[in-house]
Amino acid sequence: MADEMEIDEPTFEIIDEEQDAADQALAEQLEDALQIALTKKSADQVPLLLKILQEESSSARIVPIKERTIYDLTRAYCDAEQYEQVVIFLTGETARTFLSQITNAKTAKVVRHVLDIVCTAAPSQLIMQESVARSILNWTVEAKRSFLRQRVEARLAKILFQQENYIEAMNICDKLLDELKKLDDKQLLVETHLLESKIYFALRNIAKSKAALTASRTAANAIYVSPTLQAEIDSMSGTTHCEEGDYNTAHSYFLEAFEQLDQMNATEEAVVALKYMMLCKVLHSLRVALKLSSEGVTGAGTDNSKSSVVDVSGMLTARQGVKYAGRDIEAMSAIAKTASNRNLKDFQAVLQEFKVELQQDILINHHLNILQEQLLESNLIRIIEPYSCVELHHVAKLIEMPLEVVERKLSQMVLDGKFCGILDQGKGQLIVFEEGEKDKAMEKGLEVIANMDMVVTSLFERSKALRTMMI
Repeated sequence: MADEMEIDEPTFEIIDEEQDAADQALAEQLEDALQIALTKKSADQVPLLLKILQEESSSARIVPIKERTIYDLTRAYCDAEQYEQVVIFLTGETARTFLSQITNAKTAKVVRHVLDIVCTAAPSQLIMQESVARSILNWTVEAKRSFLRQRVEARLAKILFQQENYIEAMNICDKLLDELKKLDDKQLLVETHLLESKIYFALRNIAKSKAALTASRTAANAIYVSPTLQAEIDSMSGTTHCEEGDYNTAHSYFLEAFEQLDQMNATEEAVVALKYMMLCKVLHSLRVALKLSSEGVTGAGTDNSKSSVVDVSGMLTARQGVKYAGRDIEAMSAIAKTASNRNLKDFQAVLQEFKVELQQDILINHHLNILQEQLLESNLIRIIEPYSCVELHHVAKLIEMPLEVVERKLSQMVLDGKFCGILDQGKGQLIVFEEGEKDKAMEKGLEVIANMDMVVTSLFERSKALRTMMI
């Protein structure tokens, strides 16, 4: 028996060595075939890449080559704009055979990367991206691949968010979060809560957006988070603080996001973070100069032009200035310059000149609209301050804006209590009153009446309760 074992062991070693040599030779052949295929045009690459995937071997040396082949085949289909072929190939027999030979986690990675390639190849074709994602989602449901289905659903929700289909995206997120909390999948929880926060922010529900962001940060503290995802979390934190008027804190969050994206050479995302940093700088400087509160209330006597100069030139090093130079940075620099001069006409001209760069972003567009209203109020108060009675036509001429806009804004400011006055529309005049001292006796009397009302209400409730007990 011992002699037989001594004979068998070398035999197994020889077989393993032969198999290993054969796998290595096959891997080299497939590698050469892959390199040759990539030198061809997109249309000529497809047959060669499919031939590599049809190889039956599934050894450890072959799997990475086949994985790369799937990615290259997806790029070839995208270059030829044959996006439907990606779904047919991924759900067909060739890819199904390969995906059945690898683990579920590896399968999820491959499918997610294929979706990323499709979305990157045609970022503006959101309807096509949705169609591809839904097709893959249906396949995952039929194949009962729950782990992969959750990843594809998360991607679909992100595509719907980009389409501004917020309700359906939120429904997918709610359903997905219920499943993920049971499974305690921290990584996907972080991503889904972050997307939920973005959706609520787009719907202008800031309280729920902050709650979702807090949940995302809590889940992120328990695991390793990639620098890209951490930059997204920091950017969203800056967005919520900016919405609350805490521009200094928002600037620090955007700076953290920018530094991480700059180190990864993610230029496109870094430019967005840089624009947000410049926006916070402009808003904070003007708040200090115009004595604005976080609610946007304008103080009178705001003739502080020299102190309101907004300097954004020192935010970048010379190398970064060259790296990120472009219309986006020019647009924010122009906004900073016109805001420093507090010239509404130039401000509106900049908004029209850089319409794409400034008005397509939700955060920038929203705060520039607020900034425009604040500048208009500040300029109007500065113009009417010396007068007790002034013609509306004269005010509109000085501020270089249409009479209807000036009249509507002044009436709104009177109603909001920004200054005391009335509009005489018959004569086309604004009559401004001096703010008199507050009548303290009247205020105290109103407080006494309010307190008496509370006492009477309380006594009525007690008598009602005693009457109920007696019955």
